[in-house]
Amino acid sequence: MTGFMSRRVRGLETEYGLQVEVRGPGGWRRLGADEGARQLFRPVTTVSATTNVFLRNGGRMYLDVGSHPEYATPECDTLDDLVAHDRAGDAVLNRLADRAIQVMSDEGTTARVRLFKNNLDSHGNSYGSHENYQVRRDTTLRSFASALTPFLVMRQLLCGAGTWVRSSQEFWLSQRAAHMWDPLSSTTTRSRPMINTRDEPHADPQLHRRLHVIVGDSTLAEPTLAVRIGATELMLRAIEAGVRFERWQLADPGQAIRDVARDRTGRSPVALAAGGETSALAVLTDCLEQVRPFTAGESWLERAVELWQRVLTAVVDHRLDLIHHDIDWAVKLRLLYGDADRRGTLDPARMAQLDLAYHDVRPGQGLFGTLRDAGQVNRIVDESAVVRAVDDPPTTTRAAIRGRLIAAAQRHERSYTVDWMTFNCRDLDQGNLICPDPLAADDPRADRLVERMATEPRVGRSTAFTIG
Repeated sequence: MTGFMSRRVRGLETEYGLQVEVRGPGGWRRLGADEGARQLFRPVTTVSATTNVFLRNGGRMYLDVGSHPEYATPECDTLDDLVAHDRAGDAVLNRLADRAIQVMSDEGTTARVRLFKNNLDSHGNSYGSHENYQVRRDTTLRSFASALTPFLVMRQLLCGAGTWVRSSQEFWLSQRAAHMWDPLSSTTTRSRPMINTRDEPHADPQLHRRLHVIVGDSTLAEPTLAVRIGATELMLRAIEAGVRFERWQLADPGQAIRDVARDRTGRSPVALAAGGETSALAVLTDCLEQVRPFTAGESWLERAVELWQRVLTAVVDHRLDLIHHDIDWAVKLRLLYGDADRRGTLDPARMAQLDLAYHDVRPGQGLFGTLRDAGQVNRIVDESAVVRAVDDPPTTTRAAIRGRLIAAAQRHERSYTVDWMTFNCRDLDQGNLICPDPLAADDPRADRLVERMATEPRVGRSTAFTIG
């Protein structure tokens, strides 16, 4: 292996919590999870007969296990694109919710929908926010997991969403921490690992694999996402360049991630596999120094390093004011405890209510959105970039090809199928296109296929669903 990948695609998959209520003679009634999801996706299924669709922006929207709506960003090779397309997912789901409400209204039913970008429901069930990183095939997942696990366990101090644990009346750094177990596994729902091993590269399998990290919290503050992705990118570069992190191997990662989550000081002792103890502050401080040389002068990674350092300083100096406009857990902590201070009492039920309301992404309903709109949370991209990302793919990755083909097929009412690597215009002879390189944004074959969809005779109509 020769050095690190200086350019790679990344993507996020976000599962949303969903509440659908309808008003009847006896007042508002909450629908069950399956029925609520069915109503949400009716505008999709009535057109496409499926709850799994790729969008013109190159992303994917679908209904996941447990009746959770899920949005996967298109492949992004810049932080700004990833932030914008992550936010676009909220807008896409909100458009779908508005359509579903209108469909039910047309049938005489008054409904309301709430969407939560979080990782826990009221019954304690956990759902995920998954990160995907393109890596080279010549490094095994076990090698990545061995080097990354201590960092991922401690990373919640940098980018946890924070959560009020009602049973113990504690504030934890992370919602996902209590639900993670093994460092590496092929499962995602029962014994949840930090890194999933299913070999689905969505690229040339001889050259690349997809590193599927499922330990992170869903993040709302854009700077939190920036340090989450930027810090992990720097760790990947260091690992690819041969930097070793063996001395931080943990005796029990599952226990360690819970111990770290409970301690906002970053000093909770964590047992090492080789004997002795460490802490989140010690590991993250050492990792930061090890990865600094790998920013390669790139401004987004330099910003991630600056925020990483600022979080450590804020925790060490007990100065959360340094980060309470940037890091989700600190933003939420200020909100919850500020409310308790104003009321003169800490009401566990109200803390849990505010915690949930923080994550509501429906316009005008969520507490985080209120803070952001009031300028109390820092931004990475402007709203115009988010609006564009709802319909337009990134211009520098394979998503540009996919989005262009989908748009052409819909415009010319073609019948087609699509996934991450392939597009098939089913009513054209030899209308299939395979794109194995996630970093290739142009392909003459796609140009010809777009022209053929515009000019050649067709059979049938498109079954694609359009949000817009």
